Amino acid sequence: MLDHYRNVRYHDSGRGELVGGVRLFDCYGLVRAVRADHYGLPPMPMLADVSPSDTRRVHRASKEAVRGLNRCDAHAGAMALCWQGQIATHCGVVVPLNGRAGVLECTSDENVIWQPMRRFISRFQRVEFYT
Repeated sequence: MLDHYRNVRYHDSGRGELVGGVRLFDCYGLVRAVRADHYGLPPMPMLADVSPSDTRRVHRASKEAVRGLNRCDAHAGAMALCWQGQIATHCGVVVPLNGRAGVLECTSDENVIWQPMRRFISRFQRVEFYT
């Protein structure tokens, strides 16, 4: 499954558009795609007008994104919602790899990367999981 996202590039508000043969995602766009395409979960709201650089808007949009989802333990396909203080700032999706728990994420610095769960969680003050 990870090979499917190897050539993805980060783009603010990217929701999987194909540009020059490359799919563009931001963190939320990647979560939406992986949950729907690989885990068969219902589509999440598009939220295409949210720029990741607008922290307040990202936080407000995160509330809309998890509406209708249930908080859960980390498991395959769960959205990982990341907090710094009282602000939700980032998200990823739980994707096991070779029997190890981890999170697939899209960042402006590294595009799409997979992080072992412990390393991913250590970067944030709090991480909540939703499915």
